[in-house]
Amino acid sequence: MTQTTHQSAFDDAEDRQVAEQLRDTEARLLDQYDGRAGVTADQVTQVIASVRDRFADARIRSFLPILVERATRQELDA
Repeated sequence: MTQTTHQSAFDDAEDRQVAEQLRDTEARLLDQYDGRAGVTADQVTQVIASVRDRFADARIRSFLPILVERATRQELDA
């Protein structure tokens, strides 16, 4: 396996892990904001999508779940 192939396999595994963590983050936020006055599930989902788009070009993706969660909370709690 070449270095490029090895790195690509690593990147794919990391991307899958980050995607799973982002799904978990979304589920957690939806659960925590469920029933909160003035915040709908659609709003939570839209804010998460907007925040994720801000980080679309991030070179280091392993921190995306925590960054997305924090930024989403800040927007929803504002």
